[in-house]
Amino acid sequence: MKSKILNFKTDDETRLIKKSIAGDKQCFSELIKKYKIYLYKTAFTYVKNEEDALEILQECTYRAMISIEKLKKYEYFKTWITRIIINCSLDFIKKGNTVCPLNDEVNIEAKDISIDEKLDLYNAIDLLKDNYKTVIILKYFNDMTIENIARVMEAPENTVKTYLRRAKESLNKILKEDYLNEQ
Repeated sequence: MKSKILNFKTDDETRLIKKSIAGDKQCFSELIKKYKIYLYKTAFTYVKNEEDALEILQECTYRAMISIEKLKKYEYFKTWITRIIINCSLDFIKKGNTVCPLNDEVNIEAKDISIDEKLDLYNAIDLLKDNYKTVIILKYFNDMTIENIARVMEAPENTVKTYLRRAKESLNKILKEDYLNEQ
């Protein structure tokens, strides 16, 4: 099932967004609770560490809270909050704040793929340029459409398609090199 940026399941969510924009902190808190799992999963995909993902989620919540009144159209809340979590994740990585995870448990939804192959894929994604990494995460981990990815990244759809193609080519090259080095 494809993710829809503008898919509001209830009028309550729309009401929460509008009241949050108007400055209602309680509504903002409820709204963040609705998106908490989605935001956490996105952050975790970048850092692969529970503590770091939670720290990024906290930073995202803070940034969103202090700037929600700048959100012009409530319909784009999910696009806006996704952009914030991505920026927080990339900022965290650039600062080198990552902690070595205590367990190497990785959760990728794929049948018939060994744990080593999953880890290789995660490691290969880590080596991608930020734009390529973001496109891969949004497309394959968050199941977004090209149109929605373009909104989140504030880029034309054709640029997103190019990033996706180049990201796949880079992943293919990285994984082939890794495979050849193991032989």
